[in-house]
Amino acid sequence: MESLKDIWALVIALAAVINGLGIVRLVGGFADYLKNHATLNIQHYWVYTLLAVFQLLIHLLLWWSILGVKTTIDNINFLSFLYLVIGPTLLYFGTSIMVPDIKDKPVDLRTEYYNFRKTFFSILIIFWLWAIFIWAVFGHSFSPTVPLIAVWLFISLVLRLTDKPKVHAALIVANCVVYVAFIAIYAMQLGEVGRLAVQ
Repeated sequence: MESLKDIWALVIALAAVINGLGIVRLVGGFADYLKNHATLNIQHYWVYTLLAVFQLLIHLLLWWSILGVKTTIDNINFLSFLYLVIGPTLLYFGTSIMVPDIKDKPVDLRTEYYNFRKTFFSILIIFWLWAIFIWAVFGHSFSPTVPLIAVWLFISLVLRLTDKPKVHAALIVANCVVYVAFIAIYAMQLGEVGRLAVQ
């Protein structure tokens, strides 16, 4: 029989692939923009752009953090496997919703942002709830990162409920500030979050 490490690499592979699809969607959309920007009629909106950067960074952080999820053979079953792939799937859905289809028509990114905002932030709310419980699903205590994830959850709830541009501008910036704090405190070393969660 394969070692637990080999089995876990196979289990986590699907989550990594789904998460990678979200990264490809974002980077591919940006590449299309760069290739065709001279012929496109796009009205930019800095809040949308910052949200797209944040979404890419969350995909990367998920990939970095999920590699640290440790488990024992007793903690792996089909339901925990399903739970594992829910998070990357939610991020992919959010990314797909936010990346506009840019062809030959004019695109106003401010209008796009406020059109997808409710659906996008609803998905992000579910993602943050998923992130809070991921370690517990695999038999560990809650991660020490839960307070920062709870801040992201609160921000997403507010952004889901209001359409006030100043609130959106302030909270999208706040998302990025929390991200920097998360990295500085917990995620500079591969598997750091996992090591803290299993202590």
